[in-house]
Amino acid sequence: MVSEDKKAKNSGILRLKESGTVSLRVKTVAGKLSSSQLKVLSEIVDQYGDGYICSTARLNIEIPGIDKSLADSVREELSVADLDVGSSKSEVRSIVACKGTVCRHGCCDTWAIAEKLEEEQGGRKLPRKLKIAIAGCPNNCSKVQFNDIGFMGHLYPFFDEDACTLCGACEKACKENALKIEDEKLNFNPELCVGCGDCIKKCSSDAVKISESGLTLYLGGRAGREIYIGEEAEGLIPEDKIPEITDCIITYFENNADIGERFGSMMARIGKGKVFNDLGLHSGETG
Repeated sequence: MVSEDKKAKNSGILRLKESGTVSLRVKTVAGKLSSSQLKVLSEIVDQYGDGYICSTARLNIEIPGIDKSLADSVREELSVADLDVGSSKSEVRSIVACKGTVCRHGCCDTWAIAEKLEEEQGGRKLPRKLKIAIAGCPNNCSKVQFNDIGFMGHLYPFFDEDACTLCGACEKACKENALKIEDEKLNFNPELCVGCGDCIKKCSSDAVKISESGLTLYLGGRAGREIYIGEEAEGLIPEDKIPEITDCIITYFENNADIGERFGSMMARIGKGKVFNDLGLHSGETG
């Protein structure tokens, strides 16, 4: 039996088709790398690899074509540039986040959330792998419902009728047709609003303000051979509470999941209602 220490050491070292060669998986935080890190990667790829790197679906970097006997030496060289190898075992995998921090559609600081979660939870050993994703808005580029834990940012609007000039910018920005200017009046249908915040960002007269902000939580999703759509929790979670609730969720998984069991399978076995109640959450509609 392979020891846990051996498994941890081999995390991020993946066998390839060609015997004796491996790929090293370099962890990133939401896909971000500095220019100096990229230079180090380029040098290592040319010296030890096949002359190219590839990205993974979770925004990590892999260096294929490395001789298996040199894997530990390459790992050490990468660590000098603060590049860690990992994210391939029964652990909290690298946090995926869209570029909501700088994207014009972003409703929250996705990179800051990812960095905090990576700092506190990254590589945490668990009964089975656990994946976390963050989307900055309902455009959902990170596909958060297909992760064990998913967060989606929202900004819901409030309309100041006295300040509104009826310019129509908010109406044009709304893809859900929740806003209509009719009879010299702006009409808002909250049932159609998804909380993307685009109308708030487009208003030049400060007539559209934020009424509510936060992130929707989804639990138990996964993609791959078995596909589960994450169960949506009721309400919005404030951005500054994300690390706390994430720790609670992961601790619950650590204490209740069987070895080899994903979060969604644990929920199915224990019961979705009980899991949500145990976590102090209420289940909303399935996302």
